Amino acid sequence: MGYRWLSWSSARIGHRLTGSPQGEQAQAAADSLFRASGLPVVKRFPFTAQAWSRGTVQLTVGDGNGFLHVQAVALANTPLEASVEAPLIDAGNGLPTDLDSLGDRVKGAALLVNIGLVAASEGARNLHRSEKAKLAMDRGAAALIFVNQAEGHVLLTGTASIDGALIPVPAACIATEDGKTLRERLRAGQALTARLGMRNTSAVVTASNVIAELPGTKKPEEVIVIGGHLDSWDLATGATDNGLGSFSILDLARAMAAMPFKPERTIRFVLFMGEEQGLLGSRALVEAYRASGELNRVKCMINLDMSGHPQGFGVGGPDGWSELLKRSCASITAIDSAAFAGRVSEEVWLHSDHQPFLLAGVPVIYPLSDLGKHVYGCYHSSCDDIHLVDPQAMVDNVRFVGALAYLLAAEESLPAHFTEESLKQRLIGAGLEQPLRIGGDWPWP
Repeated sequence: MGYRWLSWSSARIGHRLTGSPQGEQAQAAADSLFRASGLPVVKRFPFTAQAWSRGTVQLTVGDGNGFLHVQAVALANTPLEASVEAPLIDAGNGLPTDLDSLGDRVKGAALLVNIGLVAASEGARNLHRSEKAKLAMDRGAAALIFVNQAEGHVLLTGTASIDGALIPVPAACIATEDGKTLRERLRAGQALTARLGMRNTSAVVTASNVIAELPGTKKPEEVIVIGGHLDSWDLATGATDNGLGSFSILDLARAMAAMPFKPERTIRFVLFMGEEQGLLGSRALVEAYRASGELNRVKCMINLDMSGHPQGFGVGGPDGWSELLKRSCASITAIDSAAFAGRVSEEVWLHSDHQPFLLAGVPVIYPLSDLGKHVYGCYHSSCDDIHLVDPQAMVDNVRFVGALAYLLAAEESLPAHFTEESLKQRLIGAGLEQPLRIGGDWPWP
């Protein structure tokens, strides 16, 4: 059913941008589907957000003899109106070392920056585009031109803001082929000037996370959250990012509600809005849970963001969680070794709705899957549509995430949350202190 529902949404609703009429329709549809599936508890968690919408963007690059018009798309949370003319400088991957090498040339320049890592030194760790933007702006960059790494003249959007607020300089994305052309001209010694202008709109809106529950039969006071973001960017329909995850959650809720046996702990399904614009819905929910004490009831959070064909699960938790996931995966493998490999990873990452839970000390879990280059090259892009979605990937999400949920719900006791010190050391060990500091999310001095 998940694929059928997602196909209908892609055709009838389209994109699901927070604050847009389509976003409102997606929230209403999710609410209705939870109710139609027989979930006994369905509610909405409203929050306010600064919603950004794109208008027009123009990028031209000149060499003193004429200007080349370059196709571009504005990144989100960029200025409502901007017009900048500045020397174009290649900032490589936009990491601190790249900016250090440019020195004072960054100030007042339009920087050409890779979204991914290209020809990086061994061991280099990439940063989110918003973190790269923050570093560049702190050093005085006048404009940012990000280069997408997907081939085929694919343009990518996404937020350029670390906190959802509008940034003061224009930022746009161009295709990898155009980035290559501009870099060849710069390497040939041409002095290029970029003119980047844009108009956008922004307003404070109310959006809602859509929440449904199956109460536990033995330990209803203990909650396992299964969440994923319902919102998407507006260039396409967001079928893989993250219709793939969110509509799998809707189908999982339907399947579990229809089962004759119910989970022993409460399963709470959460479809977040505002993820793409800065984890707005999940941040708001975690803060509310923290204030009310509800967070103590949440034993773990399973995040489905662009997940499909799970081959195992990753986990970020203190002692006991990795061992528990290994046992659980072994149990699932014993039932279906042909489709489920049972891998377990302890890698911890950021920039999805598990992040606020993790920073609050809640153990987080996510499916391990590889959707393929053709999918990852289209996320946040005009090609992210239903043709990329494999229906079996959604079925496998339901099968294996559901199996894990039942197993975790049936455990006699679940391991604890992170202590403050164990969380700090885990984040440091994962190399996440720098990006969290850049984003203003590092909880310690």
